Amino acid sequence: MNIFKTLKPLTFALFTTVMCSLPLLGVSSVHASAASTSLKSAPLKVTLSPSDPTWQLAINNKLLGPTEVLIEPTERGFARQVQPLLQAGNYSEVAALFKGRDISQDSTALNLLRAQVLLSTKDFNNAELAYLACLKASPDLVKAHQGLSLLYMQQAKYDKAQIHLVHSIELGQADAQSYAQLAYIHVQHSQPWSAVAAYRQALMLAPETSQYQQGLLFALIESGDLSQANALLKELLNKSPDKAELWLQRAQIALQLDQKKQALAAIEVALKLNPKDTSNQLLAAQLHLTEGSTERAVSLLKQGLKHATKQQQVEVINTTMQTLGWLVSQQKWDLAKDLIGSAKRLTKQLPRDEQAQFSVYSAQIAMQQGNTKRALKSLNNALKINPNLGDALLSLASIYRSKGQLTQAKLMYVRAQALPDYQLSAWLGLSQIAIDSKDYPSALKHLRKALQADPQRQDLITNIRALENIVRQEG
Repeated sequence: MNIFKTLKPLTFALFTTVMCSLPLLGVSSVHASAASTSLKSAPLKVTLSPSDPTWQLAINNKLLGPTEVLIEPTERGFARQVQPLLQAGNYSEVAALFKGRDISQDSTALNLLRAQVLLSTKDFNNAELAYLACLKASPDLVKAHQGLSLLYMQQAKYDKAQIHLVHSIELGQADAQSYAQLAYIHVQHSQPWSAVAAYRQALMLAPETSQYQQGLLFALIESGDLSQANALLKELLNKSPDKAELWLQRAQIALQLDQKKQALAAIEVALKLNPKDTSNQLLAAQLHLTEGSTERAVSLLKQGLKHATKQQQVEVINTTMQTLGWLVSQQKWDLAKDLIGSAKRLTKQLPRDEQAQFSVYSAQIAMQQGNTKRALKSLNNALKINPNLGDALLSLASIYRSKGQLTQAKLMYVRAQALPDYQLSAWLGLSQIAIDSKDYPSALKHLRKALQADPQRQDLITNIRALENIVRQEG
C-alpha cells in the first residue's frame, strides 16, 4: 500500500504530495509485492504419483511335476521336504533350508525356486544371485527374466527391470501384468505416451483391473490428453466415489484447464476423504487465496502446521511465509496475526534469512496494534540476522520518522538505498525527511533520483516542479 504524504512548504502555502513507503502501515516494499504476485501467478499442481503397484510373483509349488525346467533326481528328497512348506506359504522356512545348499551345485529348476523364495522374503541380493545363476545356465528362461524384472522394480532399478521385462515379453510372457509393469516403468522414466500404450495393452487383457485403470488415468494426465483422462475419470468415479486419489486427479485436470473453482471443489472432497493430507491442505490453501477465501486458506495452513511430519515441515513453513507476505500486503492483520501464532514454533526450520523476514512480519503486526516497543525489538532482531534486509530497514525508518527521530530514520534510509530493490522507497523516504527539515535542495536531489528510477510517476514530476519553484524563490 502506498501512503500519500502532504508537504507544506512555507513559501506561498503550496501543497504538493510525495508518495512515501511506510512498511508498517501496509507493506509496499518490493519483497512484499513479490510475495503477493507469486502467490497468485505461480502454477499450482496437485502432487500425484502412480498408484503403488502390487505385482504378483508365481512361485513353483509343484517341483515334482512337469515344469519349464526340471530338478535333478538327486534333488527329489529336498523337493519332498519343502513341498508342504511351499504349499503352506512358509517361505521363510524354505529360505532357511536353502542356506544349507550350495547354489553352484543345484539345478536351474531348484535355483529358480531359490530365487523366487528369496525374492518373496525380500532377500534381494541373494535372490539376484540365484536368478543370474539360472540365466547363466538357461539364457532364455522366461521366469528368471520375469523374476529379475520384479526384483529390480522393487529396488527402483527401472533400467535393469525394463531389460528383463522386454526380454520376457519377447519370449512370450505377454500377459497383462507384464504390460502394466512396462507401463509403470515408462511412467518412472517420464515417458507418459509410452505408458499410455502399455497400460492400454494391459487393459485389453484385464479390462476390469482398477490398478491398471488408475495407472492409465495417471499417464493420460501426464501426457496432456485431458479429454481422454476426463472420460476415464468419470467412469472410475462412478465406480469408486470414495477414492481420494481420483478426486485429486480431477483437481489436476481442472488446474491444467485453468478451472480453479472446479479444482478447489475436487480437492475439498479429497480432503474430506483424507483430512490430514498436508500436501493437499497446502494446495487447497493456495487455491482458496486466489479465489478470495482467505479465512479458509489460513485455517488449512494452520492444520498443515499442526499435522506436518518432519519431512513436510519445510514445505509447510515456506508456504506459510509466502502467505504471510500476501496477508500483510493486503493488510489482513487479524489473519496474519493468527497465522504467525501457529507458525512461530516451526520458524527454526527456516533458513536464517527467512527467520529474519518472519520477524519483520511480526513487527508489522505489532505496529498495527500500536506496540512500537515490540516492533522495534523484532526489527532489530531481524537486522542482527540479516543487516541488509530492506523491509526491516524501511520499517525502522518509518518508526523513527513517526517518532520524530529523523537522524536515525535517515540512517536507515541511507542503508536501504544501497540495496537495488529498495532504492526507490529509500529515496522517497530521504526526500520526505529533507522536506520535514526544510532542506529542499536535498529533497529535490532525492526526488530526481526516484524519477530516474521510475519515469512513469507523474506525482514525482509534480513534486519536483513544486520543489524547483521553492528552491528558485529561496535562492
